[in-house]
Amino acid sequence: MAKVVMCHGIGYTYKHRDDMHSDWYKALRTGMIDTGFEPVEETGVAAVYYGNCFRSAGSKGAVGLDEFAAIPNYGLVDLSADLELELLRAFAENTDSGQAGTKGAVQGLLRRLERSKLLGDVPAKAIIWMIKQVHRYLTEDALRDAVLSRWDGVVTPDTRVVVAHSLGSVVAYDALAAHPEWEIDTLITLGSPLGLGAVSSRLRPPLVPGQEAKWPGVRRWINIAAVEDPVALVKELAPLFGKEVEDIPVRNGRFAMHSVLRYLTTAEAAKGIADGLGPT
Repeated sequence: MAKVVMCHGIGYTYKHRDDMHSDWYKALRTGMIDTGFEPVEETGVAAVYYGNCFRSAGSKGAVGLDEFAAIPNYGLVDLSADLELELLRAFAENTDSGQAGTKGAVQGLLRRLERSKLLGDVPAKAIIWMIKQVHRYLTEDALRDAVLSRWDGVVTPDTRVVVAHSLGSVVAYDALAAHPEWEIDTLITLGSPLGLGAVSSRLRPPLVPGQEAKWPGVRRWINIAAVEDPVALVKELAPLFGKEVEDIPVRNGRFAMHSVLRYLTTAEAAKGIADGLGPT
């Protein structure tokens, strides 16, 4: 039974549960060993995988050698929804990649985000596609319900710690807020966009200015944000979700600023997981 449950963010549409589990577990184990903690056994770690919920109809098996070939040929005109533009602006304006550009605000922001390597070495259409994933999760109820259903059977009475990265931290908040009976000890959010108004105002339940936010039903919430990470634009979640949130800054380096594997190998994440698991 899983003692640790992990929830991924964007970029897993054409990956698989086993790939995620293997990569994340190796980094988690490395971080715990390097920090002097007894690592959790691989059988004690489970993954909430929902990436294929974002696949287009008929796209199964169409990836081949280049997963970007399966992505629609998105361009600037496809970033039209207010939420998408708000997300692009928030992510791009927190990068350290020079000037926004001169051929229009949206194009300049997109180019800045490309240069930052925030999402790796991906083309512009992939950045637009990933922003649209966040948009779709926050606005399409059927898709959101399908994503949240992936938690069914993964969390068990033995689960002590939930580790969630990027969009996965939004998914985890929704899931935990809806299931107080799970009695999770520790939630660890990594590179979380939960502090963005475009996101927090669309949670389940949404944050309303001036009102107390719903606590996600855990004993302890550790929020780890790299100072370089533009997705975690708002580094401190305590002002929004309550003073009980432990906001911890780390450094991931410019070229791995939003990398979940870099986050998982930090001493701060390792200690949070070890503390949540308790004595072995």
